Amino acid sequence: MIRSWRWWLLTAVIAAAFGFLGARLGMQQAPTPGLGQGTVRASVESLLQREFKLAPAQRQAIDQIDEKFTRTHNLIWADIRMSNAELAAAVANDMSLNPQAKAAIEEIQGSVGRLHTESILYVLEVRKVLTPEQRVVFDEHIIMALMRDPA
Repeated sequence: MIRSWRWWLLTAVIAAAFGFLGARLGMQQAPTPGLGQGTVRASVESLLQREFKLAPAQRQAIDQIDEKFTRTHNLIWADIRMSNAELAAAVANDMSLNPQAKAAIEEIQGSVGRLHTESILYVLEVRKVLTPEQRVVFDEHIIMALMRDPA
């Protein structure tokens, strides 16, 4: 009975540790290159405030783009967190890289890919709202950001 209790405690501790590790790794976003630390949305907003005087119609359009992106972004992060929990449970089950663990890793990779794709689409949607003159400056910042070493 004591051995069984210790086994379950050890399994719970290991599962929690892997869950925490997975969550920490999942939360570590590469910084938006050259736009500062934080989310893509916050970085783009900072750039817009620093470099541009937006017309009210532009601000309204960008606010709508922000709302849509935030909803999508949050849904993807929910998927990543769920996959991290599935990974922790799969690894804790037999402490191996079993098929369930591999499937959870693939789900995480797919979600991270969707997150990057949605981030680029967000930047491109914001770009469409800008005037041709504003786009030149915006593009310079974005291109320089993408060319920077993420390390």
